[in-house]
Amino acid sequence: MANKAAVAVGAIGALASSIAFVLGLITGADNAMVSNPRSEPAPYCFEDPSPDQFTKKHVQTKIVACQVMGMTKAEAIQYIESKGLSYRIASEDGESFALTEDYTDSRINLDILVGLVVGANAW
Repeated sequence: MANKAAVAVGAIGALASSIAFVLGLITGADNAMVSNPRSEPAPYCFEDPSPDQFTKKHVQTKIVACQVMGMTKAEAIQYIESKGLSYRIASEDGESFALTEDYTDSRINLDILVGLVVGANAW
């Protein structure tokens, strides 16, 4: 008889901990937020001194790509467009998009995660 009681208590404990785990996941997901998104261009970007740059425009595009890292998607797009450059979303929240292989020295590929720019490169 003691074995049946131990099994019952164990089952109730496992059920209770499973419920607590699921509630924790739900609560954590609802409260998840990214702190301190950047709203101004990153200050640590510099011109690449490498002699194999495609064009002077490409060098400037790479600087802007660096500057938008950490910005929200909307702020990054607005900043890129204010510099007279184009952009395309390469990936967003784990979904990668098909990209053409054409090259332009004034386009930035953006990788977005939870509304923030986590990757940007000039291509």
